[in-house]
Amino acid sequence: MLKWPNVKRVFRWEFLKNLRSPLFVVTTLMIPLIMLLSVGISYYAGTRTTQAKLDVAVIDETGELFPYLESAFSSTSVTLSLSEPAQQERLSGQVEEGELSGYLIFTPENVQTGVIDYYVLSANDVNVGLLDRPVKTALTSYRLEKMGLTVEEIGLATAPMVLQPRSISGEGISIVGAIAPFVVSIILLIAVMTSGQVLMYGVLKEKRNRIVEILLSSVSAVDLLLGKILGLGLLGVLQIGIWMVVGLVAASRFIDLSQLGMTAGAILPMLLFLIGGYIMFAALFAAIGATMKSVEEGSQAQSTVVLIPMIPMFASSAIIMSPNALWVRICSHIPVFTPVMMLMRLSVTTVPAWEIATTFAALMLGLVFFVIFGARIFSRGLLQFDRTLSFREIERMMRKDY
Repeated sequence: MLKWPNVKRVFRWEFLKNLRSPLFVVTTLMIPLIMLLSVGISYYAGTRTTQAKLDVAVIDETGELFPYLESAFSSTSVTLSLSEPAQQERLSGQVEEGELSGYLIFTPENVQTGVIDYYVLSANDVNVGLLDRPVKTALTSYRLEKMGLTVEEIGLATAPMVLQPRSISGEGISIVGAIAPFVVSIILLIAVMTSGQVLMYGVLKEKRNRIVEILLSSVSAVDLLLGKILGLGLLGVLQIGIWMVVGLVAASRFIDLSQLGMTAGAILPMLLFLIGGYIMFAALFAAIGATMKSVEEGSQAQSTVVLIPMIPMFASSAIIMSPNALWVRICSHIPVFTPVMMLMRLSVTTVPAWEIATTFAALMLGLVFFVIFGARIFSRGLLQFDRTLSFREIERMMRKDY
């Protein structure tokens, strides 16, 4: 029978032991630093790309296109200069000497085909992002005017189009509401890979060192298992909380966080699927650790288990495109897929309350099954020190009369 005082003792011991671990401290501090560094490098590289100054020469054999190019590039950091076709060799020399970034050649033929040659020192190293849109704008305006359209008609034809979905109720789109569930699904995968791995390796270590014999003399195997899951679960929540605080502080430098309101009705389902999914997979990791003899074998099994919650990620494009398709709804009720699939669906569509309830009920059934499965294998496999259990032995352990 489950004894909560024993569970509490194991929980506190497991939590404090890992909280003081150098690995936990390093992981907790390093991951936010790596994330901030990655975002900073991406932001810096993007800023440098958009602000890069280019000197580009233009050979306009049409004799008419250059004014359109000047207009299109007027608000960019690209400086254009007009050259004659006979000067191409001289322009190549200037590119080699670094006096020019490159030169464009427009002919009546390539203006029709739209394949424009841009000569640079090395085609493999060039980034045409600063040139692509303005050149397209200039060519489009030139072609439309040649077709007889006026300036006003050209502006109307080239005006950008934005498809703006609006709810009948008048409720606006929440960017945070769309992104948050997807972020939570990533957090779940990280928790499964980190805390679940720590739990499994901890079980393996205690099993190999025979510490488990001492532990089982004081508490039952089920108390030990549940205490470990809760202890490492709280440790994972603490770690994720630190990462989120760091992320919000960094985000506040770029956006106004006061405008990112999230209601309790939107947050609660995400937390339920996150916590339920973690406990389910943590129980499976503990059971695997109890059946293995060495860390090497446990590592191979851990890689297989981690792949299970990642399967919906492999089909993410199909799920996002059709979040309410029949096959998606069916798979959402399969417990091992439920957490990630539902979090992904919540990010792209409004899932009916009844379906949230039924999928969460399916997750709870899966959780109960895996905790019972994990506890039975855990309790009967911990004392098998010298070997890895076979599938037949595991099947026998699942019987009540074993």
